[in-house]
Amino acid sequence: MSRLLLTAPPFPGHFYSLIAFGQRLRASGHEVRFATTPGGVAVLQRLDFPVDVLLAHDPTVLERIGDTEVPVRNNPVRLLGQLRQNFAVMPQATAELEQVVARFAPDAVIADFIAPVAGWVAQRAGVGWITTIATPFAIENRRGTPSYCGGWSEPTRPWHRVRDAVGRANVHGFKTGIDMAFRRQLNALGTRVYREDGTEAVYSPQAILGLGVAELEFDRDWPASFRFAGPVTESPEKSPVPEFLRHDRRRVLVTLGTHLPWAKRSLVEQVRALADRCPDMEFVVTMGRPGRPDHEQVSPRLWVSSYLPYDDVLDRFTAVIHHGGAGILYSTLRAGRPALVFPQDYDQPDFAARLVARGAGLLIRDLDSAATATALRRVIEDPTESVLSGLARLQKAVLASDPYAAMADAVARVTTSG
Repeated sequence: MSRLLLTAPPFPGHFYSLIAFGQRLRASGHEVRFATTPGGVAVLQRLDFPVDVLLAHDPTVLERIGDTEVPVRNNPVRLLGQLRQNFAVMPQATAELEQVVARFAPDAVIADFIAPVAGWVAQRAGVGWITTIATPFAIENRRGTPSYCGGWSEPTRPWHRVRDAVGRANVHGFKTGIDMAFRRQLNALGTRVYREDGTEAVYSPQAILGLGVAELEFDRDWPASFRFAGPVTESPEKSPVPEFLRHDRRRVLVTLGTHLPWAKRSLVEQVRALADRCPDMEFVVTMGRPGRPDHEQVSPRLWVSSYLPYDDVLDRFTAVIHHGGAGILYSTLRAGRPALVFPQDYDQPDFAARLVARGAGLLIRDLDSAATATALRRVIEDPTESVLSGLARLQKAVLASDPYAAMADAVARVTTSG
């Protein structure tokens, strides 16, 4: 059995999948230890995992970087601003991770893709490195539709090939510009944006586990170390099913995930207006605040919950309106529930494009319009025929995947070779 160090920021969409892996790996006999910032410590302690606390001098620094007050989208100025903030904390995180690796002496480091410093530390220590990524299309490709361009659709017309080629060139040029603009910081970290073979240095050259299914993705190329593992959607934040969900209703879950506070400022009022258009439905808004299992009925057919673990409650819902985050998207597919997707930022427009292209969701532009009410009725009343013809296929692919077996295999490979 191996000694394994798992690391990710305490963002539920990234952190919870690593916790699920850690639980399975520990049950298999591996010695599992975590490294994260203060926001993730409490849940790890409840689960009896040993944890090293990183960046304790500034406990919420990563949350401040990730939870922006305005949309970032593909705005280059705001993207560069986030990069500068990340580069500012990387030297300290690297130094602290080096101490953890020297003290714990792991056989492998398993790092979420937004924690590449852990992988770089592992490489320099001669330790195996596994990257987990719930957003596989974020990996740069040389053949196919680029991501983070506003949610481009799959190519269906001849000019789309030209569009994709120009988009790929722009993405590569932007990253090359980052390499030049942050050369000093990257050199201090012992890395560059690209390796000599052209692959991206933020991902492991040994094993990248894509926490999704190939059936959702557009046609493209993948790195040699990449493998689809299947989604991990379970939450360690368990709580009893609230009493108000125990009664049979035509009920709709609305969520914008655990990030993006700016997108939630008027969320409840928008859903209240949608509920007025759908008098035969009950709506539940979850605000995405783990650790706060409180619920409030704000009108006869509208409930607001601080947090709901998706996998535990989706069987109580008829349909879902979500933002296109990996967690809720795959939980909804696992449960076979029809969905409307309302992307806000980051990877969400790309997930939305894939969900719509595969016939497993409808795109909406707002929450409170008559068009959204009509779309909601369509997916509820015709969920598996002409409206969402691909839902059953994707549900089958999700249920057939085994991310824990894929992780066990990756651990065996990198600890043997590394």
